[in-house]
Amino acid sequence: MLIIAICAAVAAAGLVLVARHTRAAPPALPLGRYVLVCLGAGLGAGLIAAGAGGRLVMRLLAITSPDAHGAITEAEATIGEITLGGTLGFVVFVGLPAGALMGVLYALAGPVVRGGRAGGLALGAILLILAGANEPLRSENFDFNLVGPDWLSVLCFTALALFQGALVVALAARLSRGVPSIEPGPRVLLAGRLALAAVVLVALPFLASNVAEILSP
Repeated sequence: MLIIAICAAVAAAGLVLVARHTRAAPPALPLGRYVLVCLGAGLGAGLIAAGAGGRLVMRLLAITSPDAHGAITEAEATIGEITLGGTLGFVVFVGLPAGALMGVLYALAGPVVRGGRAGGLALGAILLILAGANEPLRSENFDFNLVGPDWLSVLCFTALALFQGALVVALAARLSRGVPSIEPGPRVLLAGRLALAAVVLVALPFLASNVAEILSP
């Protein structure tokens, strides 16, 4: 229970950051620092939201699926078993990659999603569309046969993605605090933003199809 309590405290700290540092968009920065801020905010949010928050979601789904205790997941984890090594592995090998992806998305999306909580939720929605179509909301994911109910799994992973997006914006605002606004912003990323928009539009139907299949009887 100590491990779960630590994860809960870390996730709660993330919620506090969202509440305190997402009221305004961070200033435009020189390109080099802009990239560092985006990457740092993404990795930090990945550790907190996808890492600690994801571990809490796994625990919740294990509690709501008592018949699955002892079963082996697709990632070869034992449902209901909480270990320090397993938790650290989850935080590092799930949280950090998810954070790196979010940092890249935030850098590409730029000012489009930098504006406060609404921007953070938009960024989380982009993450959900791009990553959810593959993991964790993949309809062939065997784990949906083990834990559930399915609607709770979908709800938890959706909330986790939105939380991670809001946390990235909050951390970026914190990291760039005190920096005067410098115009123009990183306009060289325009091509990347257009490509990101195209990928989101392509991935959206796949996510909708996956969710529909997961929730179907």
